[in-house]
Amino acid sequence: MKKMRILLQIFIVVSITLFTSCKKETIQPDNTIVNIDNTVYDFIGIDWVLTDGRFYTENLDNGEKFFYDHFGSSQFNSTLDPISGADIPFDSITQDVTTWNFGNSNFILNGTNFYNFTHTNNTISIIGMENGSSRPITILELDDTKMTVKVHEAYGSLNGSNYEYYTTLTFIKTGLTCTNCQPNADYGYVYQGVVNNNTSVNEIVGTKWVVTKYYDGFSNNYPNDTLHFVSNNQYTINGGTTTNYTLTSIFGNNMSEITLYGFYTIGGDFSGMVPNNFVTNGQINSALFTDIFNTNNDKLVWMDRIQ
Repeated sequence: MKKMRILLQIFIVVSITLFTSCKKETIQPDNTIVNIDNTVYDFIGIDWVLTDGRFYTENLDNGEKFFYDHFGSSQFNSTLDPISGADIPFDSITQDVTTWNFGNSNFILNGTNFYNFTHTNNTISIIGMENGSSRPITILELDDTKMTVKVHEAYGSLNGSNYEYYTTLTFIKTGLTCTNCQPNADYGYVYQGVVNNNTSVNEIVGTKWVVTKYYDGFSNNYPNDTLHFVSNNQYTINGGTTTNYTLTSIFGNNMSEITLYGFYTIGGDFSGMVPNNFVTNGQINSALFTDIFNTNNDKLVWMDRIQ
């Protein structure tokens, strides 16, 4: 009996040893690196400066595939979605000005806008953005100098045709230089020049506008608030705190979309369509502005340029 107890104790000890030694070890992924072509690169904590961009379109009705440069010799501003326009500040891009930084806990846009992000392999998703939106990003190329990503894959209609489209952006690390950094164009797409962007954001920077009137569906209102566009993505109302705006041309027509965040003059965050030449003309007359967050809250807006 004593011998059996000893054998039983030995069996228990051996079983525990085998169980613990065979227990699978869980290895946590390193979310600060990306593996490109079997080479590991760190992309966290780096200021990436936008240098180049391309816009790709595929006509789903006839199969035509075209691509365009976002920037040219006299065009330095564009939007990730030239067909529908910019919805949030992330969508507006400026050559050699737009910056991305993936921090340890936040994604930082242009050094001022902070968002959360998730990262799995070479796929990143910026989350918690305006309107509750997100922006998936795929890293196509990455090395010690530059990074090229694919962003804003979408579907849309233009002039009666249906399109699938996306943008690629090439960044370099702050302080470095790079010549011909963009990768080769995607196979099968035919080059069509610089994307049509008749409205230059630079034209509105430094100008001041008075909101002379707006109609809210019930009555006319005359606020006389002054909007001052202090940079290519920020403005003030009556000299107050800066807030964001976007201004982009709509691909294929003569209209631009202006989105004003914190436009408390008319009660919230609004987006409206205006003629491409509105800055030169110095007037916005009876433009329909749609509340980004609330339906049935449209306003007709009148503005005059005073500077």
